[in-house]
Amino acid sequence: MSAPVIETQRLVLRAPRLEDLGRCAELLGDYEVAKMLSRVTYPYDLDEGRKYLARAGESWQDQANAEELSFQVDLNGEMIGGISFKKLQETPEIGYWLGRPYWGKGYMCEAARAAVTWLFHNTDHEQLACEAMTENAASLRVAEKLGFRIVAEVGCNSLSRGATMPAIRAELTRTEFLNGH
Repeated sequence: MSAPVIETQRLVLRAPRLEDLGRCAELLGDYEVAKMLSRVTYPYDLDEGRKYLARAGESWQDQANAEELSFQVDLNGEMIGGISFKKLQETPEIGYWLGRPYWGKGYMCEAARAAVTWLFHNTDHEQLACEAMTENAASLRVAEKLGFRIVAEVGCNSLSRGATMPAIRAELTRTEFLNGH
């Protein structure tokens, strides 16, 4: 089964592809972006990025058994960020990022709402988790706007910082989300 293409008012969510590598390197090569993410090195590692994009594209071929499904977020045909659902064989966790030029414009709320809607309409998951570093107020606001409830303070590994950072874990149920929390 192929990856869905999700269109919102301003954005398109689509499967990652190897051609995204240069744009990923450009946007994720910004330390202000990378430092808020758990799995991105700084400086950006092109080889790891290539491997991630290849795996991310392939995972759509067997959605039911995938550990992770990812979307790239496009604005006017240009990739501006990404969203992933990892731990799909457990309680899935959403992760998301935007390139710095696109911060503060509501793009991630729009994209994440569309992705979460897709997840709850196309899988049988009853709950979704989100973890964001305590200092990442923008990501925490996105989670709050989607209806996530804070459930714990946790540690979040940061490859770019080489440390575990204080973070917030929040959860959202299918019922809460589909009923507009």
